[in-house]
Amino acid sequence: MTTPLLLEPVHRPEDGELVGHLAAARDGRWVACAVPGTPLRTCTTRDEAVTLLRSRGLAVLAERWEYRPADGDEVRTAWLVEARPGAVVVRFGYDPASVSLTGADLDRLAPARPV
Repeated sequence: MTTPLLLEPVHRPEDGELVGHLAAARDGRWVACAVPGTPLRTCTTRDEAVTLLRSRGLAVLAERWEYRPADGDEVRTAWLVEARPGAVVVRFGYDPASVSLTGADLDRLAPARPV
């Protein structure tokens, strides 16, 4: 189990919308995280991470994600229906049913493409 990151919210200056979170890495770099706290990219500086979140933080939520089941089963394509700090609601592939992911399940979710 990894140590949870201490997340600092990042908002758009023009309207206050939450666009993601920052976490300080132990090596002095910064981790840009999506709204639910999912790590997106490690950046060299805090400003770089803030710029990434303000430009791509919300857009990445509309893209395709991948879920890696705990049982080692095949990776599943997921689409986010709702995202909030610490939780998401997803749909897998073409299945119309929605599933809530939190905690360890949320840790197994990542964007399908690098951000």
